[in-house]
Amino acid sequence: MQIDRMMQWRIEFHKALSNPERLKIVELLEDGEQCQCDIYPAVGLSQSTVSAYLSQLVRSGILTVRRDGTKKMYQISDKRVRTMIHDLRVLAEEKTAR
Repeated sequence: MQIDRMMQWRIEFHKALSNPERLKIVELLEDGEQCQCDIYPAVGLSQSTVSAYLSQLVRSGILTVRRDGTKKMYQISDKRVRTMIHDLRVLAEEKTAR
């Protein structure tokens, strides 16, 4: 079965969010742009692990990155991604409430 470009993009997008630590990073960025130096202590992972996860999230189109001097600043790439992440969390809360 041949996969077209749009399907491949969606597969990579979902794969990037399938890791709980990467999802935690994305949820941390829901409130806005943050420096990588603030992200890794907030999620409790090593700097190298967070860096690798951030790179994958950028490649998948979930996040964007810009330089601010020596700092790398990350943010969610699109308001539709932010909305989707929020809505999925709300849905999960409703589905798992007891």
